Amino acid sequence: EETVTKNELLPDNCISCSHRNPVLYDILIGENVEENKDTDEFGKIKEYEAKTSDERWDYFSQQIGKCIRCYACRNACPLCYCKECCVDSSQPQWFGKSIALSDAQVFHIMRAFHVAGRCVDCGACVRACPMEIDLRFLNKKVEKDVRELFNFEAGINLDEPPPLSVFRPDDPDGFIKG
Repeated sequence: EETVTKNELLPDNCISCSHRNPVLYDILIGENVEENKDTDEFGKIKEYEAKTSDERWDYFSQQIGKCIRCYACRNACPLCYCKECCVDSSQPQWFGKSIALSDAQVFHIMRAFHVAGRCVDCGACVRACPMEIDLRFLNKKVEKDVRELFNFEAGINLDEPPPLSVFRPDDPDGFIKG
């Protein structure tokens, strides 16, 4: 008889999630469980950030190099609901549609910024990818940056708009002031 641990069966996003109870719900089925405050949801990102810029680029290129541009990640994502995706737009054409590495890199970077501040790490993109690309590393990196720069966590407060979708004259960064 073989036994497996729960972490061997759970997806990475569930293992690193610090919210064990739904933040927003109509009816809670069952009792609240203890939140997992010991998890380091950005542990893998911190390891990634500790690498040299060449090592980070190599990892990104190696992962994205597997992309066949099937758009399963986009189609599975609950946040990708634009009437016309910029990928499908031909007037203007924002970037190429080939499977060339540079086109795939631009697509995934644009997609990460498009969902920045809104992605709740549901993992739909990872589960949908037929090439088993670690799409979480890019989205989690952007999520970590948004949390550090704007003190914002997606999916916690519906009344607070995502930081990249608003303009604030009192933005702490000097780029607005010139």
